[in-house]
This record gives sequence, structure tokens and C-alpha cells, in this order.
Amino acid sequence: MNDRRLLACAALCKPGRAVDVGTDHGYLAIHLVKSGICESCIACDINEAPLKSAERNILDAGLSDRIETRLTDGLDGIGGEGITNVIIAGMGGELIADIISRAEWLKTQRVNLVLQPMTKWDHLRQYLWGNGFTVTAEAPCAEGKFVYSVIQAVYSGERPTEDCDLSYLYAGLVTAETPDGREYLLRQASRLETVGRGLISAGKEEEAQKYINAAEKVRSRLEVKGWNVR
Repeated sequence: MNDRRLLACAALCKPGRAVDVGTDHGYLAIHLVKSGICESCIACDINEAPLKSAERNILDAGLSDRIETRLTDGLDGIGGEGITNVIIAGMGGELIADIISRAEWLKTQRVNLVLQPMTKWDHLRQYLWGNGFTVTAEAPCAEGKFVYSVIQAVYSGERPTEDCDLSYLYAGLVTAETPDGREYLLRQASRLETVGRGLISAGKEEEAQKYINAAEKVRSRLEVKGWNVR
């Protein structure tokens, strides 16, 4: 597998049993088991066509005895079953948050969550922040012209009393340690600034300043490393 985005997800998984939600062709599930990261996996999808494709690929890989497929909406119908990892990648942040919210067992079993939002990353981070999930790591990853951040989280039950900082909602725990991290921070700062300028045009200057300040806060992570961020 040479998909950098899925490889970044795999790198945040722990030994044991995994569920790959929205498995598509099953490549991530196959990689997790074949590489020895996980002993077994459930590959699930809401659509029958990609699940059939995953089944063929799993059969060709000789892993049908260790990877099972399920046609299901998110994690519906899946319980604990000794699961240590749940990977939800390639979806919008709102949909990922909804899938998590419908699976209470993720809290009681303290499952390792590996989440890769394509959009609405701010919504997902806000959901995790306000619902007792602690983000333990983030792995920025460039894939083609896009840059994503893969979020690792676990339920801790902790709910901060303070509001979640806007710079965190956009940039999470990402640092400037890698080229992908630097690019992610630059893009998120630019997005914050664009929203701020739009609010200024709409005459909402007080709200706009929050986004502009957040953009500067994200850029400051790069300035600490001495990178030219303008």
C-alpha cells in the first residue's frame, strides 16, 4: 500500500483488533493485518459495491480468516468484540463525530480512535473536546495537492471547563517538526485568515478579529522554528 494518508492512519494504530469504517477497497485493513500491526480486522462499509471489492482483495491477499467484512452504517451493529482500534478515515468531520456519538462502547472500552477528517476538522475537534475524548497525537500528511491531519484520540471522560481555542480547532496538535506539518499549519492559518476577511467584509469586525488572531497563533508555531511564514 502506497497511500500516505492511510499509512499515516496505520502508524497510529495499536496491536490487537481493528475496525476500518468506510473500508472502500479494504486496503487499510489488509495492510494492518499483513504488516502485523493488528492481529485481525473488521472491514465495514455502508455501500455493497465497495464492500464486495474489499472482499475480493482480502481473498486475494489470503486474509479471509483474519479480516471479516460487514455491511453497516458506521459502527451500527458492532459492539466491543475485543476491539482495540477504530479507524474512521476519508469522511467529513461532522459524519465522523456522528458515528462516534452512536457507539457508546467506544467510551467504556477506551478504544484507540484514529480519525482522518477530509473537511470540518474544526467540528470534529470541537466534538472530541466537549464530549470527554482526549486527543493524544496528530500526524499531518500530504497526499497529492491536499494536506490532512490524522487524529488519535481516546475517551478519558475529561471535559474542559474553558472554551476550545479557535487555533486548536483548526490546527489541533500539529507542529512544524516535518514538512507536512509546516504545510498543514500554513494552510490552516490561511483558512482562518480568509474567514476573518470575509467577516470584515460582512461588517462583523469583532468576530473577524478572533479568526485573524487565531491565524497568527497558528503561524507562531512556524515562527518558533524560524520558518518564513509570509
